Parts: sequence; C-alpha cells; structure tokens
Amino acid sequence: MRRIFLAIHASSALQAEAIAWQANYERLPVRWLKGHNLHLTLIPPWYESDIEKVKSKIEKAGNTVRPFAIRFERVTYGPNPRSPRLIWAEGRTPREMEDLKSKIENLLRQQPAASQERGEPRLGGPRRENRPFRLHLTLARFHPEDFSQFPLKHLDSPVDWRNEVKSFVLMESHLAPGGAEYEILETYSLKPGT
Repeated sequence: MRRIFLAIHASSALQAEAIAWQANYERLPVRWLKGHNLHLTLIPPWYESDIEKVKSKIEKAGNTVRPFAIRFERVTYGPNPRSPRLIWAEGRTPREMEDLKSKIENLLRQQPAASQERGEPRLGGPRRENRPFRLHLTLARFHPEDFSQFPLKHLDSPVDWRNEVKSFVLMESHLAPGGAEYEILETYSLKPGT
C-alpha cells in the first residue's frame, strides 16, 4: 500500500517567495518544508494499492476546470491558533479550486457499471472531510506541545504571493524521521482557456 494524495504543486516562483520568508524566521524551532515539497493539498492522503486505477480515474478532472489564480495574503500559525502545529500561508479559496476538488472526489468514488455487476470491490480512495476546504500552503510543522517554548507566540505576517494553477498532481508521501518527502507520480493539465 502506498500513501498518496492530490495537490497543486507550488510553482518555482512561489517556492522562492516562501523560502525567502522562511529565512526571516529561522530562529523558530520548527521543521521547515523544502521548496520542492511545497504544495496545496486538494485531497488528503490515503493508502492505495492500485495506483494505475487512481491515475485513470482522475485523468478526466483536468478537462473540466480552466486554469485559475490563487493568492496568499498572510502567514500565520494553523490550523488552530490556540494550539497550532503548522506555520502556513492563507488566502481566499477560489471557486475553481473548490470545483476541481469536488470533481476529483466524485471521480474517485465512481465505479464502472460492469465492475459493479461483477461485484468487484470499490476503489479505496480518500474519505470526505467534514471541515470546510481552506486554501493554505504549509511552510513548517512542529509538535503542538513545543509551542509554549516558541519565542514568537503571535504570527500574522502579510504577504502577497500569487500562483497560476495550470495543473494538479498525484503525489506519494514517503514518511521519514526528518519529515515527509513528496514524489510527483503524475501531472494533470487543466483545460486550456479559450
């Protein structure tokens, strides 16, 4: 079983802005994500054995959503500022991003009629989240119990980071003692504008 998820990979320009921001906060005792690992999660990780089946199911999703822009407005502690475990950049979630997420989820839940008739098991796939979808880019992780030792208790840093989204990716998460590393398994282009 492999741990996979769907994401928007941060562009090289967005990676550069995030790394430059991180350099100003090096004194914080956190595990910073490396530039190539920066991404915006669309569908959270799940364990899957049939990667090829997942790839073929989500191939259709890119043909239904046009490229769109995302913008990050501030960097803060998250997801709960009272008991944080992340440093992340936030912004307003574009409708197109919510549409893309919804279409991918629906495609992953579909089962061809023929396989239903044969009684084949459903594709594993992710579980639907109960919380609202939120645009965020994780920059660092830390243990919530370590937060009391942080020299900076309040973080609300304005930024103006933009990213043009022309594709999304299927990624695999490789867990390691120093933090997860992410590998892109497949890239899916969004429908070009007219």
